[in-house]
Amino acid sequence: MGRLVNISLKVPEELRGLMKRVDVKWSEYLREAIEAKVRAEMAKDALMKLNRIRVKASKVPTEEIVKWIREDRERGIR
Repeated sequence: MGRLVNISLKVPEELRGLMKRVDVKWSEYLREAIEAKVRAEMAKDALMKLNRIRVKASKVPTEEIVKWIREDRERGIR
C-alpha cells in the first residue's frame, strides 16, 4: 500500500458517540471506503474517455467485418 499519511475528518459529536458504541476499526473501514470510491471514480473517468474515443473512431462497415472473418477462416484462425 505504501506509506500512510494522516487526514482529518470531522463528524458531529452524537455520531462520534455512536461510532464508539460499535466494534468497527474506523480507520481501516474508511481507508477501504475511500479506496473503493477512488477506484469507482477512476473507472467512471476511463469509461467517459473510452466513449469519447468511440464517438471519434470511424465505424467499421459490416461487410468489412464479414470479409475479415472469412479471411481468418480461410487461414484456419478461429
